[in-house]
Amino acid sequence: MSNLGIPHAQYLDRYLAHDTRHGCSWGPMNVTNTNAYKAWPDTGVTRIYDFTVAKETAAPDGIEVELLLVNSQFPGSMIECDWGDSVEITVRNNISNDGTAIHWHGSMQNLQPPYSHVDYNIDLGPITISDYFHEFYDTITKGLLDNKVEVTLSDNNLINGKNSYNGNNAPLSSFNFTSGKRHRLRLINTSAFAVQKISIDGYGFTVIANDFVPLILYSTDIVTLAPGQRTDVVVSAAGNPTDSIWLRAYKPPNCSPGKQGSYLATAAIFYEKADRTQMPVTQPGPNAYNNNYCGNDPLSRTVPAYQLSPDEPDVTEILPIKLRPNGPSNLWYMANRTFRVDYSDPQLLNARDGNFEFPNIQNVHNYGSNSSLRFIIQNTGFQPHPVHIHGHNFRVLQEAPCEENETLFPHGQPDFSHVFSLGEASDHFGGKPGPQHQRRLDVSPAQQHLEKRRKEKPQPTIIGNYGSCWDGSIVNPRNPQSRDVQMLLPGHYIVIQWEQNNPGIWPLYCHIAWHLSGGMGWMVLERPDDFLNNENISNAMSQTCTDWHTWTSRNIVDQIGGGL
Repeated sequence: MSNLGIPHAQYLDRYLAHDTRHGCSWGPMNVTNTNAYKAWPDTGVTRIYDFTVAKETAAPDGIEVELLLVNSQFPGSMIECDWGDSVEITVRNNISNDGTAIHWHGSMQNLQPPYSHVDYNIDLGPITISDYFHEFYDTITKGLLDNKVEVTLSDNNLINGKNSYNGNNAPLSSFNFTSGKRHRLRLINTSAFAVQKISIDGYGFTVIANDFVPLILYSTDIVTLAPGQRTDVVVSAAGNPTDSIWLRAYKPPNCSPGKQGSYLATAAIFYEKADRTQMPVTQPGPNAYNNNYCGNDPLSRTVPAYQLSPDEPDVTEILPIKLRPNGPSNLWYMANRTFRVDYSDPQLLNARDGNFEFPNIQNVHNYGSNSSLRFIIQNTGFQPHPVHIHGHNFRVLQEAPCEENETLFPHGQPDFSHVFSLGEASDHFGGKPGPQHQRRLDVSPAQQHLEKRRKEKPQPTIIGNYGSCWDGSIVNPRNPQSRDVQMLLPGHYIVIQWEQNNPGIWPLYCHIAWHLSGGMGWMVLERPDDFLNNENISNAMSQTCTDWHTWTSRNIVDQIGGGL
C-alpha cells in the first residue's frame, strides 16, 4: 500500500537540486545563521503533486476495512522539496458522499530549512506511528459524541501503516542500516489519540529537531510523541554488518488506552549482511515500556538552534479547559466557548470581505494587528491535550502542575460531567493497566505541589474571569522551546506565545481527533486588515465554494464533530 517501511525503500536525497559547484541551492544560509521566520532562499523551482482521495478497502494489519486513502496509499503520498521551493498540489475528491480538505498541519510553507547543523549519511525518510481502529472514523466520532466523549479503545498500533493483528503474521515494516553510517529518522505521530514511545533496542537517539524546528543536539534512548508531533533523530549504526534489531513503538496504557494486545508495534532493522529470513531477537531497553510519564521532554532540553527571545506580548489570555453537558452529550469548552464551523460559510472569505462578526459557535477571536499573543492553557481534568496551532510555531514558555478548580474558576463554574480517566478506561474495557490512575502523570511531585498550594491558600491571579496557575517564570527565557504541538498533561498548564506575523484565521486546538470533534478549538483571526479585499484569497477559494454550494444543493451534508 505504501513505499514506506519496505526493504527496497529509497533513501531520501540530502537535497533535490543544486549547482554542483556551490553545493545546495541555499548557499551559506543555514539554521544557525538565518532567522527562517524572516528570510529564506528562492530556488525558482515548483514541485507538482496530484492527490486523489477515495474510500477503498485495505488491510494494513491483515484485517480488511474501509479506509480513506490518498493515491491508494496508506500512509499517503510523500511530498519532497528543497528549502525555497514552491509546491503546487491538485486535490481530487473521489469520496461520493462527503467533502474533504487537505491542510498543512504545522508547515508554514515559508520556513523549514534543511538541518545543516547535523552531520548524517543516510536519510531513511518518514517513519509514521499511529494508533489504528477497525471501525470507520465517522462511526467512532458519532459514538463518542453520543456517549459523552468517552474514550474509544484502539485495535492496533502501526509503523508506516503495518503491523500484525492477533498473531495473523501480517507484514511488518522494515528498514535498512549500513554499518558505520549515521542514519536520520523522521519520526511522526499520526495517531488519532495515542501517545507513542519510540525506541530501538540497544541504541540511542541524537535529537535534531521537533516539529521541523532545528534544536541544539541532545541524546536520549526514547522519543515520546503526542498526536501530531514530529521529532527528527540521528542514529549511529555501530553494530555488526550481520545484525538485526527491533524498532518499537509503544502506547502506554496510562496515556493511551487500547484493547488488549494493541499497545506495541515493531519494525525490523536489518544491517547490510543480516539474514532477512529471520526476525530480530533483541530485547527492549529499560525505558521502552515506560508507563508513568506521558509528557514531552523537559523544556530545558529542547532548545532551538537559532536563538530568538520573545518580547512581552500585547495580549495575554487564560484558556481553562473543561467538559460540560450539552443536551444529550458533552462538549469540550475553552474559556467557556465551544467550537463548530459551517462548511458553507467560510470564515476567511467573510473576513476578506470585512465581515468580522461571527456566530458564537464558530468561536472566532479577532486579535487585530497586535504583534504577539500569549495563552495560559489550564487543564484540571483527567485527560491529556496535545495543543496545536496552525500557521505558526509557538514558544513554550512554561509547563507545570496546575491548581484545582477554585483557582482557575474563582467565580464558580458548572459541574464537570464524568468521563473515564485513561487508566479507568484501560481497566474497564480490557487494557493492561499501569501503576496508579489519578492524573496520568508522574503523580507524586504533582500532588505534593498541589497539597502545598492548598495549605498556603494563595490568592489567584485573575485575568478576565479566570485565575492563573502560572507564577510568571519562563524556562530558558532567552531562547525558549519552539514547536507547533505541545502536550498539556492532566492537572497541568502550559504557557505559549507567538508573533502575529502570518495574516489569516488560525485554529488553536487539541490534536486528539474526538476532542476537536467535541468542540475544543479556538479560532485566531490574525491581522485581518492585511487580507481585507485580497483578490488572491478570492481566486483560490471562490471556485471551490461554488462547487460546494452546487453539491450541497442536491446532497445532505452529514457534518459530524467540529468540522475543522
